Amino acid sequence: MTHGTAATDTGRARGGRPGTVSLALRPLGYLLVGLVWLAIWLVVVALGPGILVWIAVDGTMTFGEVAGNQPAESWVVAGLLVVPIVVAVWGPGVFWYLPCATWPPAALSFLYVIRSLLPRYAAERLSHSERAPRGTSLGPPTVGGVTLSLQPVRPTRLTDLLMKFYLSGWDIDGRAFLAMLPAGLAFVLAFPALATDMPVGVRVGCGVSTVALAIWSTLRVRSRFRDRFRAGLVRSWADGD
Repeated sequence: MTHGTAATDTGRARGGRPGTVSLALRPLGYLLVGLVWLAIWLVVVALGPGILVWIAVDGTMTFGEVAGNQPAESWVVAGLLVVPIVVAVWGPGVFWYLPCATWPPAALSFLYVIRSLLPRYAAERLSHSERAPRGTSLGPPTVGGVTLSLQPVRPTRLTDLLMKFYLSGWDIDGRAFLAMLPAGLAFVLAFPALATDMPVGVRVGCGVSTVALAIWSTLRVRSRFRDRFRAGLVRSWADGD
């Protein structure tokens, strides 16, 4: 991204100077948008690490309580069917794509609240939207693409960093998906590690495996993140991946 005077000129060129009503209402508007994204992010956190933290703090979960009176064969079959789905959904989805798709727009919105209160930003728009080419973003199929909103008109190093995570959450990336699969398996193994009625050896083994897989995923996705944005630039949606 280009910073400095060119970015300021671009900001003034995008839609011109905001009207008086827009200037008065945009702090509240960005605040409400930020709170919505923050609430969604908190739900995502609750679905992932939040579940494990609650189980660990509660300290009463048992495998027998979860399994009930079902025969072992039923749980083996269910495990073979359900575990791969949980690994694929919770690893890349809940632990990477969904967090990246939610907390950056919340942070950007709160940043724009601050900017909207500063006189030097009064003569320009604070954010704009661009459309993603069809097939390059998460979500159901669309006819003409997806609009990525809250992109900064005047970029800085902070907004560049936020946009990198923002793009990582909404732009489909197979290598990041694969990098987060071990995290999904770690999520599954965390349950027997936290079950109080499991043998100590099983709990320790699952616990160590959970930590190791989580660290492995973190290192792999960080490496992919750096490779993807090695030049330090956040490319336009129109450029694709």
